[in-house]
Amino acid sequence: MDVGTVVTLVTARGEIVGRFEAYDERYITLSRPRMSSGNSDFSECAAEDFFASGISITGEKGPEVLSFSLAMVLAVTVTEKSFAKKWAETTHDWVI
Repeated sequence: MDVGTVVTLVTARGEIVGRFEAYDERYITLSRPRMSSGNSDFSECAAEDFFASGISITGEKGPEVLSFSLAMVLAVTVTEKSFAKKWAETTHDWVI
């Protein structure tokens, strides 16, 4: 996986989409991470309604960069293209 690729982290609490920045033996770092709202029909959904505005209710709204513990991540995968486009619309990150 190359730095700059839009990826999805699968966790027990949901899916988090962001641009892959770095990883080591304990953490994976994403820029502009957004948690999926879980809407299964994203083709009909406006981008701003598809992703939560932050990672948690009490966390920073629209964080620029976050590191996630690999102990909490079940899987990492390259994000499907149409899903990545919704993320780009939400984050105003236009390089897909």
